[in-house]
Amino acid sequence: MTAPRDPSAPDVTIHTGGALWPTPGQLRAELPEGAREEFEVEYGRALDHARGGGDPTLLAHVLVPRQWRLVHHRNGDYEAVLERARRIREGDLSGVVRPRVDRLFRAQW
Repeated sequence: MTAPRDPSAPDVTIHTGGALWPTPGQLRAELPEGAREEFEVEYGRALDHARGGGDPTLLAHVLVPRQWRLVHHRNGDYEAVLERARRIREGDLSGVVRPRVDRLFRAQW
């Protein structure tokens, strides 16, 4: 029998700051007006949930996708990433780089 999960020990890590992990303030500042309002509502609910039950998982699920999207937008490649994902979902694997098995190695013990 396993022990119950401690809600204060998240199954995800929330990063903020730096080039790869925009802070909530940076997200607010760079979102268009309609998206900013939606973010405020979802972020507020997630904060309340984290405060009330000590579980920050919902907060991570609100922040992380928006952080990734903003980073891709900043780099100008967000639409390209979406297009590649769409092609892969439709079965077009022409752009997928397959690993070369002959280049993998085993550790020498």
